[in-house]
Amino acid sequence: MSKPNVFFLAVDSLRADAVFGDHISTPNFDSYAGKGAAFTQCVSTTTSTTPSFSSMLTGCYPPKHGVRGLQGYQLSKSLTTWAEAFGKAGYETHAEVTGPLLPETGVLRGFDDANHRPAYKVGFMNWREDMVSKMKSYTEPYFMMLHVWEAHRPYRMPPDFAKRWDKTGYEGAVATLDEWLAPVFEVLGPNTLVVITGDHGEDYPDTRFQQRLIRVARRSRRAFKLGSWFPYLDSRLASVAVGHGFALHEHLVRVPLIVAGPGTSQVTVKEQVRHIDLFPTIADLCGVDVPPGTDGRSLRPLMEGQSLPEEPAYMEAVGVKLEGKRIEGARTEDWKLLRVRGGRPSLYKLNGSNGQAGGADEKHNYYSRHPEVARKLESFIDEVTSTEVVAESGMTSDEEATVEKHLRDLGYL
Repeated sequence: MSKPNVFFLAVDSLRADAVFGDHISTPNFDSYAGKGAAFTQCVSTTTSTTPSFSSMLTGCYPPKHGVRGLQGYQLSKSLTTWAEAFGKAGYETHAEVTGPLLPETGVLRGFDDANHRPAYKVGFMNWREDMVSKMKSYTEPYFMMLHVWEAHRPYRMPPDFAKRWDKTGYEGAVATLDEWLAPVFEVLGPNTLVVITGDHGEDYPDTRFQQRLIRVARRSRRAFKLGSWFPYLDSRLASVAVGHGFALHEHLVRVPLIVAGPGTSQVTVKEQVRHIDLFPTIADLCGVDVPPGTDGRSLRPLMEGQSLPEEPAYMEAVGVKLEGKRIEGARTEDWKLLRVRGGRPSLYKLNGSNGQAGGADEKHNYYSRHPEVARKLESFIDEVTSTEVVAESGMTSDEEATVEKHLRDLGYL
């Protein structure tokens, strides 16, 4: 059999519990999880889209690939991207993306064709029929990346969908997206590896009271301009946030990861894995050489019932709301350490729970009580950040202006 095609579906803001939990109906995602490898503890590198994709498409952490936010950064030209490696191996490479994934960022480097769709003021999945038609014309083997925005705030539904209260619409958006993706999955042939993940998770109010509280906080900050005369209160109200990018909470960094198709078998992997492992894993399954210097590793042994030595996951929060105050983190199955420059680090106990019984404790700081754990994780963070490349945009002034305008239109600025 020829090399398998690769269909890489990245759903913006897709939380792990949205697929692996039992409160949202996702039969299409579940079908692939039931016949392939379901990684229930996959950790996103960042909680912002562009740097997250940069890590997935290079197998490297942000200090090495150079994209440390949505604006002002361009992917390091010294790295080989997933699309470039697969193109060199004889694959056609296609990308259908939206949101902040503009060509000016360098994230789409190596794709034979990359189409950027509008994110807002368009019909629900209005791109589906045209894209399905395109996919039918692809020459095999191909690598196709599809980035979808329908689970991103503000949530919206197709005209015939009955609106209901469910986490401000998030659950309904995910369930409808899963249903409407059926024609896309149907066009995939049997010799296709299907990869499904989220670029990061999402924060939303669990109750109507929390929704009202968030609304009041937003209106108060805007109406009274608290940042100019009462910055402490403004900061406190800003912390009552929804969305993503501003923190590294478990529901923001935990994403689903499913790999199904040729060379895979049904297995549930509970060990921690990372987004940076994705490129090396799919390259391994397809017989494509992985460029040297990647931070990730192939997860194929875990997919075949073997084991791998535990490795921490490095994480960053670099959202616009943080105003340049980057949060750095390191995570294992038992612990998570977070630090902000100039602030006291926090060490949280995850209890090796894998999101199940026991649960993670992100309220109590164990930094002083477990200094040996804290030192080990801080040392790992220092090791990763020591690979930092010189932060040069690489964009022309016109390209920077294009990115800024687009982010403003999306509501980020």
